[in-house]
Order: sequence, then C-alpha cells, then structure tokens
Amino acid sequence: MLLAGCGGDKRRGEAEQTEATSAPSAAATPAPSGERPQVTKVTDPARRAYVTRVDAVCGRIEPERAKEQERVGTSTEPAEAVKAYEDSINLGWRELRRIEAIAEPPGDATLLEANVFDPIRGQLALRARIRGALAAADVPLLRRLRTELDNSTRALTGFARGYGFRVCGEA
Repeated sequence: MLLAGCGGDKRRGEAEQTEATSAPSAAATPAPSGERPQVTKVTDPARRAYVTRVDAVCGRIEPERAKEQERVGTSTEPAEAVKAYEDSINLGWRELRRIEAIAEPPGDATLLEANVFDPIRGQLALRARIRGALAAADVPLLRRLRTELDNSTRALTGFARGYGFRVCGEA
C-alpha cells in the first residue's frame, strides 16, 4: 500500500467538533466523539429545497470519489495511485460544477460562495498539490498538505452542518 487517505478526513474533523464559519441562525450542534453530528433543522422552504438538491448531487458523486480514494490507498504502483487520485480530483470538479449550477436561496449566494464554493476550490487545488507530492513520493510534504486539507475539511463540514446539509461531506 503506497499511501492511504491522501484526502481530507471528515470523521476526524467532526470528532474535533469544529463549528461553522458563519451561517445566520444555523449553528451546528457538535456531536460527542464517534456519533454523527447534529444537523441544523432547515425551516426556510427555499433553503430546504436547495439543501435537498445539493445533497442529492453529493449522494450520487461522493461514493465514486470514495472508491477512487480507496484505489489510491490500495495501489501498489505509484503511477496507479497518482491516476486514482487524479480521478478523484476530476470527480470533485464535476461535483462542484453540478452544485454551482443549482440556484442558491435568495440572499445566500455570498454566504455560500465564501463558505462552500471558495473553500472547495481551494481544497481541489490543494488536492492537485497532494497529487504532485504523491507522484514525487514526498512523504513530509504529503503529511503537511494532508494536515492543511484536514483543517479545511473541518471548517467546511462545520459550515455545511450549520447550513443544513446532511449528505455532502459524509462519504
């Protein structure tokens, strides 16, 4: 096995109970370690419809990304691991494009851009750097980049739970 888990670890982030960056009237309740975090109940119909549609996109694509991440960890050849990681990055970009195509609830565009779309773009750029470090077998750099990705994932997951997402970020 070359290197397992080159991606951000959402479970580790939830265990550390990071809160949302900013979501008006939507604070996620941290869960005790090992339990699923509580998700804000969405009462606004426009937000509820948006969350449902975005969660559906994540529900379709995240299992594919998880399989690619697993391929990275079980690869015995560096080129195979790099290819699997590249495939997971491409799926991430596809997922982001599909989510961005969904109309945001009125008044939430700036909030979502700052707390979801920009961080995801940053994570995908970070994953590209991880892919390069993986190809170079640069273990110290991989560790540092993974820590950065984990930190970003914790913040994004905290915001997502506070906003009301249930599926995105779980796989």
